[in-house]
Amino acid sequence: MKKALVIWSLLLAVIPLFAKQDSTKTHYELAYRLGVGAGMMMPDGKVDQWIQRPLIGGSFAVEFLPTGRWHCLQQWNNASIGVGVRYLNLGNDKILGSAFAAYAYMNQPFYNGTHFRIGVRPTVGLAAVNKTYANTLPAEYETYSIAQTTVDGKKVLLGNWSIGSILNAYLAMELYMDFPIKDGWEITLNGGWHHISNGSFMHPNAGYNMFGGELGVRYRPTPAPSQKGREEGTPKPDVPRKLYDGVDKPWAIELSVTGGVKQNYYRDNYPKMQFFGAATLKLAAYWVPVSIFRIGAGVDAFYDGYYRCVSNSFAADNPGAPVTHFGKTYLKESKVENCFRVGISLQPEFIIGRLTAGIHVGFYVFDPIKNLEPYAEAKAADEAGKPLNRGVFYAYDFAEASNKADGWCYMQFVLKYHVLDHLFVQLGLKTHGVRAEFIDAGLGVAF
Repeated sequence: MKKALVIWSLLLAVIPLFAKQDSTKTHYELAYRLGVGAGMMMPDGKVDQWIQRPLIGGSFAVEFLPTGRWHCLQQWNNASIGVGVRYLNLGNDKILGSAFAAYAYMNQPFYNGTHFRIGVRPTVGLAAVNKTYANTLPAEYETYSIAQTTVDGKKVLLGNWSIGSILNAYLAMELYMDFPIKDGWEITLNGGWHHISNGSFMHPNAGYNMFGGELGVRYRPTPAPSQKGREEGTPKPDVPRKLYDGVDKPWAIELSVTGGVKQNYYRDNYPKMQFFGAATLKLAAYWVPVSIFRIGAGVDAFYDGYYRCVSNSFAADNPGAPVTHFGKTYLKESKVENCFRVGISLQPEFIIGRLTAGIHVGFYVFDPIKNLEPYAEAKAADEAGKPLNRGVFYAYDFAEASNKADGWCYMQFVLKYHVLDHLFVQLGLKTHGVRAEFIDAGLGVAF
């Protein structure tokens, strides 16, 4: 803890040195943010017994302010964007360890006054952890086995069952408040939800959900006299509706192809790790009603190679087929057609210059998996000679979708960046309820 305090103190001392540049062109566009904080890990049933103390940590970030050259930020009530790093001690050095995150974020003000600012801060990045399932499992247990004991009549899992990989995605949504003091210095408060997981790339993958807050300082060099007015608080320009910067039309058709790899269940990795391919093909039309938002609708086709597996009780009947021990889907035969699903989705997205971000929500019109879940129900129907035959919409427990059945509703968290007017890169996370199915990335074209 003493080393951390020394580091924060040194950073606090050198921030003004970095900021005081002779250049009158760009130096005023940056601000620097430093904070220390604490929080709590949300219980998830897997690492509850290992939570020994509150989370502690700190962060450092550089922000790019909404000047005249950042029209896309001025459209968001003079928002600013930043890049930062964060350290978190997760409350148990032996089992949970620590996390180090690098991320980008956007300060979206609700109120942007002279003496006070308040807003929300969506954040996305990567986080590395030093404790995972593999390096916290007791030595007497085989890798990918169920390691547990009984305490007071209750089963207790041994090791870290929430994180399976060292490198993970990092997401956060915070409320922030800034209080300007004098000469570019401000007191800052921020707090909210933080999440670390790998999107089912490697299991187990329950992930960490955390709530925490930080107290810190922010320093923004004072602009030169000739530059005043091109700073936070600059009036928003009258920008026409654009699909994204560079394309002056309020509509478009987009086609994208993305791919990735995933695991599905940690026990299926023994004695050899199993990875499966995943892919998405999307065709959608978009319309821009206002300059910061567009709405779309489209058709999505998905491939998930995991569904070539057969349930372990049918392994002998399917020689050579990959086998799964996960008792969610009743996979009696290894069929390629089980890997494909097609859906129709609503695709709202926010526009920030050439970047668009949104949550696509859809329903399946072709889904062979719907009649194979939940496992017990599908098995009973098959053994009775009356296999399930569900329609497009049917009753299921959405809150328990991650444990029992995917259901007919799916979601995708999608980021797109238009590197050219008609070419973009895309990153997506597909989920059912709170369970991630896979992460994929690829390219798309806009017409």
